[in-house]
Amino acid sequence: MKKYLVLILQIVAFLILMGLFMMIGSALMLLAGVSPTSIGRASAGSFLVVVQEVILFVSILLAAYVIVCFWEKKPFSDLGFSFVRRGKDIWWGFLVALMIYAIGFAVSLLFGWVKIVDVGFSAHDFFFYLLLMLFVGMAEELMCRGFLLGRMLNVGMHPLLALVLSSLVFAAMHLGNDGITWFAFVNLVLAGILLGATYLYTRNLAFPIILHCFWNFIQGAVCGYAVSGSEKINSVFSIALDEHTLMNGGEFGFEGSLVCTILMLVFIVILLRYIGPKLEVSRH
Repeated sequence: MKKYLVLILQIVAFLILMGLFMMIGSALMLLAGVSPTSIGRASAGSFLVVVQEVILFVSILLAAYVIVCFWEKKPFSDLGFSFVRRGKDIWWGFLVALMIYAIGFAVSLLFGWVKIVDVGFSAHDFFFYLLLMLFVGMAEELMCRGFLLGRMLNVGMHPLLALVLSSLVFAAMHLGNDGITWFAFVNLVLAGILLGATYLYTRNLAFPIILHCFWNFIQGAVCGYAVSGSEKINSVFSIALDEHTLMNGGEFGFEGSLVCTILMLVFIVILLRYIGPKLEVSRH
């Protein structure tokens, strides 16, 4: 019981520190002449959105560093935030995201749940969004998998229970998003399990970061869906959705669809049983 109390205290301390570092970052932005109002009104393709995400990432990074290095007296590498010698993780992270959206988008087009109305390409928006999604992936994976899931595993919690609990927290972080439904929430829990599946074996964040980054990137910048209910951006495919929102996700995006549910369940089994055990175990 004592170890779980320590875990709760660590989480509370982490949230307080993260909030403190975010306040410092926001204060620095104010000194630079950037107001919270201008950030709130910024579009998905705005540089301010990237700056805001960088501040969040750095705040999470510093808060996790303090807890791990000064409280637990462990090296920062315990979080698994490293891409060194993680080529397999990077490859599989990209490949899983690509396969899920290639299959899901093709099936949705085939059955008419999604229709392509225009095709275009903006190099600026394409690579800008990739940069943004990289920071989104790093921030959320460092928090939910590296810190939260990692601390749960460190206190001896059963790996599958820790995976589910951390995924529930991940899903809860999106409750304020536009278009959220109970079905989308369930899918977000499954997404958290998908993202954390290999972490149980490797204790490394390369796979979930790359999967998270390209999951969002392909969904938004290529396929043209809203990403977890966020504002749509200029994408390669401009799409129109029919009334079958359960099949295409509606305004929440592909993550709110039954097609996504089925594909995630399939790939969760594949990751837990076949891919994860073959990835090299490393804390560096």
